This record gives sequence, structure tokens and C-alpha cells, in this order.
Amino acid sequence: MYASIRLIFTCSLFALPLVACGDDGNATDANATPGTTADDTTTGTATDTPGTTTGTDATTEPTTGEPTTTTTATETATSPGTTTDEPGTTTDEPGTTTDEPGTSTEPETTTTTTTTGDGLSWETDVFPAAIEGNCGCHQQGSGGLTITGAQDSYQNLVDVDSTQAAGFKRVVPGDSANSYFLAKLKGTSGEAPFNGNAAQMPKGGAPLSDDLIALVEQWIDEGAAP
Repeated sequence: MYASIRLIFTCSLFALPLVACGDDGNATDANATPGTTADDTTTGTATDTPGTTTGTDATTEPTTGEPTTTTTATETATSPGTTTDEPGTTTDEPGTTTDEPGTSTEPETTTTTTTTGDGLSWETDVFPAAIEGNCGCHQQGSGGLTITGAQDSYQNLVDVDSTQAAGFKRVVPGDSANSYFLAKLKGTSGEAPFNGNAAQMPKGGAPLSDDLIALVEQWIDEGAAP
């Protein structure tokens, strides 16, 4: 009996490793995925999915190595049809320059006639046309005025005080309005401002024509040259 028990015990010792090895083989096979081995458990799934990459290059665009620049317009945009200088304007505007059309930047000037003695001549222009032959009464010195020729009549008229209108001269060079002699020829000697003898020259004869009176007036205003 003891011999049988030892035999059974001995057989059991040899059978236990075999049972253990069988369990290990089944455990390994049960956990293994078909088509794979224990060493290739990570190769069943493709590392790279088609169309995608797992590296950093899949999400980062390649760079050229050159710095990225952003262009910023430095010129101010202007509306179409306009420039920095508006059309028709300068430092002077069209039609509005520093000098606007129709206007002048120069100060207005008043023309003043200055007589130089180069105007009408009493001896050659006025006396022969207006006085000689028309004022015969003064050849005898009528009214205190003697007129016998161009020379003596000039000396008796220009810058000589009137004997009929106090404060006035017979002829004032350059000032026909205050020349009593012209007022006598016009027939206004009795009026203001002269208030002198109202008789018109030539006395006893027809008045001088307007053209001749205008000739005498021009001669006085031009300076009453001899």
C-alpha cells in the first residue's frame, strides 16, 4: 500500500509541471490576437493613417527661412479723381491764384496830370485861334486888361490878380476852375465863387464857340504855357 502511494505521489510530481506548461501555453494563446505574436502586439495598427501624418510636419507648414513681412501701405488713399494737390489749386487757385481773375494785387493808383509846359502854347495855339480878332476892345485896355498881341496879353493874364473878382487870378496854371479869365469867356464870371462882373467876353461880340472855349480851358489845365 505504501508502495502504491509513493508511486502515485511520484507520478503526481512529474505531472504537475506538464499541467502548468499546458496552462501557460493556453494563457498566452488566449491573450494573443489572431495574426499576431507576442512580440508584435504594436504592429497591427498602422503608424501612419493614409492622408495624415503623425509627425509635427503634418500640422506645421514648411517655412522658407525668410522672415515673413506684412506690407503696410504708407501712402494715404485718395479718392478717385483727386491727388494730394486738388485740381485747379496751387499755392495759387485757378481763377484763384495769388491773383484772382478780375482783381489786382497792386494798389490802385490815381492818375495825376503834372504839367511840364509842353502842352498847348498861348502864342502858337490859343491866341491866334481864340483871342486875336475876337477881343479888339481890349486893345485899348478895356476892363484893365490890355491885349494887343500874344506876348503882352500872356503877361497880363497868367498869375495876375483879377481886378473884378477879389481873391482870384485871371489865369491859374493847371487850374481852369479858379481862373477868372475862363469864367469871363463862359459867361459865368458873375456867379459863385467869383461873383465878379457878369459881362461875357468878348464884350459887344458873339461868344466864342464851345470848341474855342474848350481850347482855352485845355491850355490852362496843361500848365498855361507861353
